[in-house]
Amino acid sequence: MKKIFLFFSFSLFLCATAHALPLTGFYQTIDDETNKPKSIVALYPCGENLCGRIVALYDAETGKISETLNNPVRVADKVAGGPKMSGLDIIWNMKWYAKDSKYSDGKIMDPKKGSVYSAVIWADEKDASKLSVRGKIGPFGRTQTWNVMSVSDLPADLQKLDTSKWEVRIVK
Repeated sequence: MKKIFLFFSFSLFLCATAHALPLTGFYQTIDDETNKPKSIVALYPCGENLCGRIVALYDAETGKISETLNNPVRVADKVAGGPKMSGLDIIWNMKWYAKDSKYSDGKIMDPKKGSVYSAVIWADEKDASKLSVRGKIGPFGRTQTWNVMSVSDLPADLQKLDTSKWEVRIVK
């Protein structure tokens, strides 16, 4: 009986982890021009795919977090409807390809320009604390390196975020 229980428990664990998407969590984005922190993005499951939402923005002058989901200020004025940047989904419909250990076939938006690009996301092979995020049109594009963040690195009002109930909101 004990063996049956252990087998059943292990089977449930495998089923639960088989559907967990890799690379979900919180990431600090870095500005390409200034090399300073720009935002914090939560990568979260949206159905069978991966999506990403801006949850905090840094002040360019002080380098400190200036707004979060709970106090959005800056507007993405080039995006239809002018939504607040904090709370904006900028990544959607990324499909996981285990063979290549990458997400692709989804989209990424530059909220300052309102432009949408094809995207590829993968973990840095040499540094587990880094994530590579590439926006592209055909073969042309640019790759950013995002820093992995732990929950304890987040502002207090974001440490208990439950992304499991989020639904992607695509604004183009």
